[in-house]
Amino acid sequence: MRSFLICLCVAALAACGSRPATKQGPSSVPGGPTAPATPGASAPEPPRPTLAAEQQRLSALFDGTPVVFTMQGDGSLRVEVPLRFSFDPGSSTVKPPLAAVLDRIATSQRRGGSRLLVVAPGDKRGKGITLGVDRAGSTRDYLVGHGIAATRFTVSGVIEPDLVRIVVSESGPPRLQ
Repeated sequence: MRSFLICLCVAALAACGSRPATKQGPSSVPGGPTAPATPGASAPEPPRPTLAAEQQRLSALFDGTPVVFTMQGDGSLRVEVPLRFSFDPGSSTVKPPLAAVLDRIATSQRRGGSRLLVVAPGDKRGKGITLGVDRAGSTRDYLVGHGIAATRFTVSGVIEPDLVRIVVSESGPPRLQ
């Protein structure tokens, strides 16, 4: 019983030596974290990178691949992925190389109000432009499934060139230039 009381006193004294962090400032540890202003509040989200910064980041990430990231004259970002890395012949199912590009675009564009144009090629015979529209829709659906609102998209099919193009614009409707 005596040892229990001694332990209890030691614990009480140890608790007196530490101070809890206050709402107004940093913890008692120099350089320590700052407590949130309100209980349960999370830190504010960092600002979104500009499209020019995204172009540089994505270009570096896909360096050595045939994927091209270009800033257009109107300040929008154009992404081009060769068809052979995007879809199998006659198919509108997204292939893994295109999915890797779309994952990065979804991550960078999930927040915010940018608009996206997706243009995908069909085939010169067979389903023609209908396949292009299906492929563009499949690309849009992939991005929607990764957190970008469907209302932010415009899709289009073309016959030439054999590139899947995605244009991201923060200032008005996106267009190919």
